Amino acid sequence: MLDIQNFIWVPKIITTNIDDQTTKFELNYLPRWFWHTLWNALRRIILAYNLGWAITWLKIKWVPHEYHVIDWVKESVIEMMLNFKKLRFKIDEKAENIQWVSQRFKGVGKYNVDKIKLPAGIEILNESEYLFEITDPSAELNIDIRVEKWYSYYSIDYLRNREKKEEWSDINLLLIDNEFKLIDYIKYDVEEIIEDFTWKTKDKLIIDIKSGFAKISPKEIVMFAWEVLASYAKLFIFDDIYIDRSVLLEYEELKEEKEKLPEETNIKTMPIDALPLSERTRNALIKNNILYVEDLEKKKKWELLLMKWVWRKAIDEINSSLWNIWKSLAG
Repeated sequence: MLDIQNFIWVPKIITTNIDDQTTKFELNYLPRWFWHTLWNALRRIILAYNLGWAITWLKIKWVPHEYHVIDWVKESVIEMMLNFKKLRFKIDEKAENIQWVSQRFKGVGKYNVDKIKLPAGIEILNESEYLFEITDPSAELNIDIRVEKWYSYYSIDYLRNREKKEEWSDINLLLIDNEFKLIDYIKYDVEEIIEDFTWKTKDKLIIDIKSGFAKISPKEIVMFAWEVLASYAKLFIFDDIYIDRSVLLEYEELKEEKEKLPEETNIKTMPIDALPLSERTRNALIKNNILYVEDLEKKKKWELLLMKWVWRKAIDEINSSLWNIWKSLAG
C-alpha cells in the first residue's frame, strides 16, 4: 500500500454479521477513490465466478427427453428439471469435481430436498426446495443426478458438445444449464470523508453481501474472490524489473509503526494555542469558538472563510501548521 496511509491511518476492515446469510464489510481509511478500484474488481469476480456445486444433468428411468409426460407425476419433466436446477451442494474439497447420486422415490406425496438421500461427504445447501409430486401409490421414480463443481456458467451447447466426446454419454440424458451461483446480492455504499485541516482525506467502502444459502458464509465468497484477484495480480510482478518502492508500505510494518505513534485523539484534543500560528490567526480562531484541532476537522475551508477575521492567508497558515504536525508524527 502507499505511504499516504501514514497520514490517513492504518487501513482497517470491520465485519458485522447482519444475519446467518448477510455480512457487512466496512473498509476504512482508503486513499481517495481507491474504493472504485476495489469495488469494481470485487463485484465483477463475485458475480461472475462463484465456486459451487450444482446439477448439470438428470437421467429419469423411462424418460427419453424433456418433453416426455410422466402420467403419475403432477409436474412436467421440464418443471422437474427447473426445480432440480435450483439445488446447490457442499462437497468435500478433496472429492472429484463430478459426483453421481442415484435416488429412488416411491409412494404418493410431495417430495422436497429433504427426501434426497446423499452419501457421506455431500451436503445439500437448500433448506426446503420443492421437487415434484407423485400421484400413483404403486409408481416408482428412479432418478440419477450428476453434480459438478464449477465457478462460472455451463450452457446447454457446452454440455451437449462435451457429452458427445464422452464414451459413456447417454442419449437419454436431460441436460441442465447452470450458473453455479451462491450469492443472493452484493451492494455497496461509500462515505467520502473530507477533513480539510488534518490532511486526512479518505474514503470508507461499505459492502453488503447476502449468501443464497445459510451454510455458505459471505466471508467464504469474498475470500475466494480476493484470492482470484491476487493470483492474477502476481502475473505482473517481474523479477528483472526494478521499481522505486520507497512509497510502498507493508501492512504489518505500517501497523506496528502506527502503534508506536501517539493516539490520534491526542492530536484532536490539542488546543489551538499549541499550534505554531501567528497571534492574529490564533486569536481569530478562538474568537470564532474554534478552540481545539477537532473543531477544525468539523469545518470546511469555505466555512472558515465566512468567519469574521479569518482570511485566505490564515487558511494557508493553518494548513501548513497541521501538515507539519502530521508529517512529524509519520516520521
